[in-house]
Amino acid sequence: MQRFSLVPVSHDGPSDVQVWRVDIAFDTTLESPAFSALASDEHARARVFRRPEDALRFATVRAALRQLLADALGIEPKAVQLASDAMGRPCLAAMAGMPDCARELEPNPLDFNVSHSGARGLIALSRRRRVGVDIERYDAQLDWRALTSMTLSESEAVWLEQRDAGECLYCFYDAWVAKEALLKTTGVGVVRGLQRLTVLPREGSRVTLRAEVPDEARNLSASWLAAPVGYAACVAWETSPVPHAPERRALS
Repeated sequence: MQRFSLVPVSHDGPSDVQVWRVDIAFDTTLESPAFSALASDEHARARVFRRPEDALRFATVRAALRQLLADALGIEPKAVQLASDAMGRPCLAAMAGMPDCARELEPNPLDFNVSHSGARGLIALSRRRRVGVDIERYDAQLDWRALTSMTLSESEAVWLEQRDAGECLYCFYDAWVAKEALLKTTGVGVVRGLQRLTVLPREGSRVTLRAEVPDEARNLSASWLAAPVGYAACVAWETSPVPHAPERRALS
């Protein structure tokens, strides 16, 4: 089976949180042997996309995820059983439907999260805690002001309006990826609104949650990543690891 070339991405978070980048090749097709490990429903989902590039983004990141999970579990990529939890968050099938109290006692609570944009994908994994990740390609034509009410807190919007025009787009994307990564870590997702979190102004690589922090985000931390040129990215994680989970070997 053809293996994907995965690039480890460094960050200043816990060592058990690992982040990998996968680059999407748009000169291939879904019939490529690289996608042979995908399940039939994953092939079907990829074919639903109307644009070939969207199909390849999904298929590439899902196949790369299977490769990483298989390496961690000591099985073949096609044998990895994936499911979705009650909130639609992808997980290992053994974890689907498992309440948090049971999940905390699971000796191998391998958690993961994925994101893709443009020609890049990111995968975050941990054996000790829940993780979230987000990557976005900069769109110079994006009207970020039109998205302020859905994305930024009131104080962030005021702060951003005081920045130099050339900085605003990059600051907006910093806020976007940080909030997406944090909320994807909660298991609740973004349904409660990005504007409930305040992460701007940015100071260094570590994300600082400002103002009033929602209850679901109190046990979270995050770090902006050194993303490829033209992209913004962030990884988030639970600050308190799963109780009783022993130290594990690095996922490779």
